[in-house]
Amino acid sequence: MKAYMIVILSLLVAIAVCTPIILAGCISNKYNIVKYPTVKNYFQHAVIDNLKLSAQNIDLLANQDRGFRGEVYYTLGTEKAYPGNNQNYIDCVNEQLELYSEDNINILQCYIYLTEYKNRDLDETAINQLKSYFEFLKSKNIRILLRFAYEYTSNENNAAKDKQILSHLDQIGEFVNNNKQLFNDVVYAMQFGLIGLWGEGHGDHYSNHNFKKLMTKLCEVIPEEIFIMVRTPEFLSQVPKQYEKRFSVHDDFLVGMDHKWGMMSWNDPQYKVLQNRNKYTIADGEMPWGRDTTVPVIDSLNLVKQVADYGLTTLSVTHNYKEDFNDKNITYHLEKWKTEYLTQQQLERSTLPYLESMLVDKKISVYNYLQYHLGYNLGVSNLILYPSKTSFMINNFGMAAPCEYQLQIIADGKEIEVETKLLTAFGQQVVTIPQKVNEIKIKYTHKRSGATIRFANDLPYENGYNIINIESIVNKKA
Repeated sequence: MKAYMIVILSLLVAIAVCTPIILAGCISNKYNIVKYPTVKNYFQHAVIDNLKLSAQNIDLLANQDRGFRGEVYYTLGTEKAYPGNNQNYIDCVNEQLELYSEDNINILQCYIYLTEYKNRDLDETAINQLKSYFEFLKSKNIRILLRFAYEYTSNENNAAKDKQILSHLDQIGEFVNNNKQLFNDVVYAMQFGLIGLWGEGHGDHYSNHNFKKLMTKLCEVIPEEIFIMVRTPEFLSQVPKQYEKRFSVHDDFLVGMDHKWGMMSWNDPQYKVLQNRNKYTIADGEMPWGRDTTVPVIDSLNLVKQVADYGLTTLSVTHNYKEDFNDKNITYHLEKWKTEYLTQQQLERSTLPYLESMLVDKKISVYNYLQYHLGYNLGVSNLILYPSKTSFMINNFGMAAPCEYQLQIIADGKEIEVETKLLTAFGQQVVTIPQKVNEIKIKYTHKRSGATIRFANDLPYENGYNIINIESIVNKKA
């Protein structure tokens, strides 16, 4: 009997010792996030501001595919915006643009609800509505983060089965082929959507979706340059290998702390892998609605660090800002953060990317920091004139790379062959022109839409070119 008890106790001890190891193994193997080279959180070369980097300049907010974004809805087959709500879809857009007019947004997250077609193919009405809607958005100079979805409430089953979803995606692909330039002009990125409540992949009435098959079909029917976001690292782990570089995550519960509704445990060994991997693509996120009481007070510095660690390109202003301002005269975190500041010391200590010339008295409001540093914030510096060559440096002071942009350099009217490096946060590119020149014109052009980037410098910006007039600069110094 004693021998038997000793064996049992030995087994229990072994289980107790091994359980943490087993659990740790489960945690680390739960996800399959591809590792990318680590993005350094500092500039490798000192920035010499001899081309006058600019202060906060409202003109920079016109740069596309970055910054704050609004949120709109359209239920195809109806004139409604959100399913179950009687607001007109056009009024929904106009309301957002008016409410956030002072925020200079030019991006809207757009939920296209296919709820009316959950059991049937899109008809001519739906296709025509989609085209008219895109044309309307283009007329407003709006770019969209696009998500298709079916379910909007857990109270009823509005889910579509895979066969119907695949058929819809084929129809969307045909729409894209017939309206390529319109689609490219309006859509700057997509979210996987399709499954679960609001297209977030949870709360779905069907549990046997073939995610890889759906992801593959979506990648096949939209332009291959378009980046796609998924809601969770579990989804990211299922992306087919040939499409992996196109994907990132969108965190729709940003609260500046580890939370069960976030991406994954911050203690998970793959969490930092996920954050770093996100910086090579287009990523997005949002705070919970202001009326949410899950996290009553969001620490601003911790939130900013989380946003920067994800390398977010855009962030919602529809959530936790002034969504209840008109009806209840209530404002939330983002409004309060207009008068809450980050000091230069805090930015440095937290290794956050920032442009020093945008600080006022060595500080910047949390709101303005996000407004100018979400996505890319490019500026030129370090102009050096040699007897037989000229060099300068392009820096990214923002938290994300300008994806899909092509660099062009024209020196004294002649185009110079130059590589387009992906400038992630703290990214720098030294450009050397093998001759002494008087004028340098620099342009970043979006490959699909043709949009260009204005630099954060007090330099002429004409026809998409940031112009360095060296003779004028030299004469000013003299």
